[in-house]
Amino acid sequence: MIATVSFDIYLLGLKDPSPAGRARFRSLMARLTDRTPDDAERLLESREIPLFHAISQARAGAVVQDLENAGVRIEIRPNHVQAGQADREAGMTRCPRCDFLQKVDLEECARCGLVFAKWEREQVQRMQREKRLEDALSHAIQLRQKWDKRATKYLEEHHLTAKVPPEIRARIHPEEIVFLAIESPDGPIVLTSRRLLASRKDGVVSVPYELMADVDFGKGLLKRGEGSRVQISLHAPISIGAEASVKKLSWQTGPISSVERDVFLNWSFSRKFVCGSCGSTELDYRVERRQVRARCTRCATDHEIDLDEAIAIPIIME
Repeated sequence: MIATVSFDIYLLGLKDPSPAGRARFRSLMARLTDRTPDDAERLLESREIPLFHAISQARAGAVVQDLENAGVRIEIRPNHVQAGQADREAGMTRCPRCDFLQKVDLEECARCGLVFAKWEREQVQRMQREKRLEDALSHAIQLRQKWDKRATKYLEEHHLTAKVPPEIRARIHPEEIVFLAIESPDGPIVLTSRRLLASRKDGVVSVPYELMADVDFGKGLLKRGEGSRVQISLHAPISIGAEASVKKLSWQTGPISSVERDVFLNWSFSRKFVCGSCGSTELDYRVERRQVRARCTRCATDHEIDLDEAIAIPIIME
């Protein structure tokens, strides 16, 4: 079996076939290749000649983005020819940025000025960053799956039951294990293997256990026998609804058994987010543009906190 090592890109048509749309296509092709506007115009009448032939995956990704932004409908076909093989055999090469055909021994592109050695270093660095991110996400997902398994075992040992309303059920992932629901006048507070979910007047709030800094069970102003009040303090504010951003959440609840309270506390303090770069659990939390972030105090790697997925995603800087 021959591995796919390059790609051909064929024209299917234009989203805007007006003169303005055709002009955008001619201008783009003139910028991306060494074709003249007249050559690009002739391509609009043919579906058999590829716009790009035997280009690398990295180059294809950049080209496809430019074509889609210009409203060009395309088809990508795998090619079993090594990218640029025919050009190299003729002592020529194409610029990975503008696709200009030129002599293979040049240090920079004669058209766009791209320094080839610098571009190659940047590609290696990009692949290294992507590999780091892939490894970090894989580790985070493995940890999440570990807690899913722990929740399944927890249910086997405690025989807990949970009635979940439709608006919360719709937010739960298929792999997520629900094991406890505590009644509240606003609707149940639901504990799953990954997070706490609860109904609020502005919608359903999702709080990963890792984001909880403190949990307090108290009577507050309630009379004896009327239940409890649960208050959760968070490491960083989270947005609820269109505008509100809060660092504390509280609910009035019905009577809570000692078992339910212990389960709530055990899972609330059971784990911390792990730095995707160095594995440290010492993170400083903040909010930027309504997005919760965490910075590792050991290696300074920033992370985005996905509240629905209950996962910390490292931000690998360019």
